Amino acid sequence: MGDTKVWEGERIRAYKRWNATAVGLCLCFVLGSILFLTNMGRQYTKENLVLLDNAAFQHETALVKQVEGDFQTLHGVAVFVGRKDIMDPEQLIRLVGEVNEGNAFIRMGLANPKGELELMELGGKRYPGIDISEEEFFRKALAGRDTISQPMPDPYREGEYINYYAVPIRNGEEAIVGVLCAVNGADVVRAIIEAPLLNDSGYTNLYSSQGTLIMSSGTASADGGQPQELAGLAGLSEMERAAVEEALEQNSSVHFNYKAGNTGMLAVLEPSGVEDWFVLCSIPMAALNQRYVVTSVGAMLIIVAACSLFSLLLWRQRRMMNRNRAVVERLAYEDSLTGGRNYNQFLMEAELIRRQDGRLAVWYCDLKKFKYYNDALGYAAGDDMLRRMYRLFERLEQPDGLFCRLMADNFVGLRWYGQREELTEWFGQVVREFHLEESETASRSYIELCMGFYCPDPSDSEQLTVNEMVNRANMAQKSIKGESGSRCAFFNETLRQRFQQEASMEAQGQQALSEGQFQPYFQPKFDIQHGDRLTGAEVLCRWIHPQKGMIPPGQFIPVFEKSGLIVQLDRYMFEQACSWYRRYLDGGGKQINLAVNVSRAGLLREDFVDYYVRVKEKYGIPDGLMELEVTESLALGGEELLCQLVCELQARGFTCSLDDFGSGYSSLNLLKNLPIRVLKLDILFFQRSVDKVRERIVVRNIINMARELKIRVIAEGVEETESVEFLRGAGCDIVQGYVFARPMPLAEFEALLAEAAGK
Repeated sequence: MGDTKVWEGERIRAYKRWNATAVGLCLCFVLGSILFLTNMGRQYTKENLVLLDNAAFQHETALVKQVEGDFQTLHGVAVFVGRKDIMDPEQLIRLVGEVNEGNAFIRMGLANPKGELELMELGGKRYPGIDISEEEFFRKALAGRDTISQPMPDPYREGEYINYYAVPIRNGEEAIVGVLCAVNGADVVRAIIEAPLLNDSGYTNLYSSQGTLIMSSGTASADGGQPQELAGLAGLSEMERAAVEEALEQNSSVHFNYKAGNTGMLAVLEPSGVEDWFVLCSIPMAALNQRYVVTSVGAMLIIVAACSLFSLLLWRQRRMMNRNRAVVERLAYEDSLTGGRNYNQFLMEAELIRRQDGRLAVWYCDLKKFKYYNDALGYAAGDDMLRRMYRLFERLEQPDGLFCRLMADNFVGLRWYGQREELTEWFGQVVREFHLEESETASRSYIELCMGFYCPDPSDSEQLTVNEMVNRANMAQKSIKGESGSRCAFFNETLRQRFQQEASMEAQGQQALSEGQFQPYFQPKFDIQHGDRLTGAEVLCRWIHPQKGMIPPGQFIPVFEKSGLIVQLDRYMFEQACSWYRRYLDGGGKQINLAVNVSRAGLLREDFVDYYVRVKEKYGIPDGLMELEVTESLALGGEELLCQLVCELQARGFTCSLDDFGSGYSSLNLLKNLPIRVLKLDILFFQRSVDKVRERIVVRNIINMARELKIRVIAEGVEETESVEFLRGAGCDIVQGYVFARPMPLAEFEALLAEAAGK
């Protein structure tokens, strides 16, 4: 009995120990499972964000490609119209109709600077007299921007919506002379955002930077539909709402959760790359968490069933994560068009290759005229061309070489070489095989290749990143892109310095204005019909840099014209001229004519006349003494606007002159229609002629014609005494040039004025 009791006690204790061990193991297993599921949940959250970001990126890419493709088509038409100077309304609308026959636009047309638009449908139906002067897309295009409007009702098709595309039309002198408009159905954009989002479980909307709904994908969300305004989203914390507002203000992306009815949603808001539009991709949390819930249930069953099932679940989960990782890597590192590596993968592999011994060159190739190929044959043919180009590079690639499609029609790569001649020979081989393949396919594209090489020194290879090397190869490519034919070039320090100088000059320009580094120089004018009397001067701009000294205008003026800083410079020089003139008159100086230049960008500003009149009145300059010079190139293509401005300026006390007449495509219409009071002849242009007799006949008759129109004539660029005598006999009023005086600083000009007053 005693033994039995002892054995029973031992069994009970052993059972308890076993139960305690089993409970402990179960608790450990449960706790381990809970920890595992918690960690897995975090991993799923990260994966969901990646998947959502990739989906948003695909929508953005498709939207940008669609819009940019449409703009490329319109640019081709705009450049042709602007450069051919086609201003006849009937000819314009006929040309637009012919061009649009090969494109997908519902309607196309051209608007003049007043906003008067005539559209033509594909079928030939015309819609004249459309006033778009108050439309935002027209104003942006007239200011020089390519723009697409938000969807708006189609006035000619009930129940349908459209988007306006607008690009500026520039003439040969880059002046905006009108706006090319095209109309596409809003369904084109809608079709992009209605692309399946994660197995059709989510939807995509477009919003403006103010948070208002631009376009809905049309896919209703569960239990509550789609949000109309971002400010009306439910279920956001104060921190998330502030993050959304900050993303809209700073044009950045943000993830957040919100409620659509009773459904929890995970969303990403990202800039679309088109106008100020944002893409909002939303997925129900239930759809995203479905796999996690199934896995969790499976895990609990594994806990009950056996550790082997738990191990199986771990194995399956691991395999699933690997599969998802492979998908993410493919999206992140594969070019969707060619199927090869993209630029991100190229950079990663290039960092490994560059560490090997040997001479390695970076090349950058661009397909010239590719956008015209796209316009002529369509985007499908263009994509096929890029894939053929990729296969050509692949076929000619070295065993240990590397390349990828960077973007659009640009390719980059690394190539080993011994001498630079090997690179040029390889480029020649690429060109030959490319054109041979084109001949065999009978495409006759006439596309030309432009390639830049950067051959780093050993020190550069250690200091520069691969991306910086690619940029240098791109600089070399850009340096020859404007030349005809297929060409290649090598990067050198001169190119880098030129690009750096332009960037530095643009950056220093604003500071130079605030520090007064720009100084007025005066080139005197002399009345040759009254004893070569000093009668006035043209105010010219000189940049006196504190370290570099005088910077020639030819170096900084083109840079400022690109950046728009030329408008501030024009106004600064005008105020400097008025300020000096006021001091000169207060000191008892005699009245003289003072001329200043006006740029194209400044003339097109809305406050142009008001500003110049306000400054003239501020310094109390008498009427008729200040002369504003506009170039002949500015007048061509915008005579109506220029005539209006000239009349208004002359009514407000200015004298207006036409500068550089004879240096461009001179038109007698300018003299006939433009109410100028002064004509400036560029004598240096005429002196390039071979036949001096014919040259002087032309000059003499221009002067006689101007005098009959009561327009004073100034000859600029006169360098010889013989030319002065000829001009005096021909009836020219004023001469400006080195024959009398070069441009001079203010002190020298004041001394010249004092000398002239003492005679």
